[in-house]
Amino acid sequence: MYLCYTLSRITIIVIKMNLPTVHPAEALAISPEALEIANAYLTYQDTKKVSEELDIGMDIISNVLNRREVKAYINNVFMDLGFNNRFKLRRAMDKIIEKKFQELDEAEVGSGKDIADLLALSHKMTMDELDKQIQLEKIRETNIRSQVNVQINDGGSNYSSLLERIINADNK
Repeated sequence: MYLCYTLSRITIIVIKMNLPTVHPAEALAISPEALEIANAYLTYQDTKKVSEELDIGMDIISNVLNRREVKAYINNVFMDLGFNNRFKLRRAMDKIIEKKFQELDEAEVGSGKDIADLLALSHKMTMDELDKQIQLEKIRETNIRSQVNVQINDGGSNYSSLLERIINADNK
């Protein structure tokens, strides 16, 4: 399923995907104008080119691209496309390892060092990904949304007594 937007001179096709949300029912609110700018930025990857193509000022482009929801959208699209997608990366790595095993079987001569290196790299990538997921879950589990710190100045500190002596010395 896809959505199609036509704004200005550009038609934008947005493929339905899982947008970054906290709860499954929550949707990412992004205006059609911001969506057009974000998609143009993903296409051209240059704010000046986006400004020229959409005939919009650089300051507006920069302001829109700095919005939280636009950044989240761009990051999600970037991570879901190409080899940035963890599943595509995993499939590619598995194909490479499978091909190396095939080459080793066909040649019947060779070193297992290449395969061992690839397996070690694959394992490291998996562990890094799991570590990042654990860190993300820990961040989501924290209940502190805002924090208020209170400082009590009761006059018992050395700084307070020093200030009092300085003030009293000026009065004398």
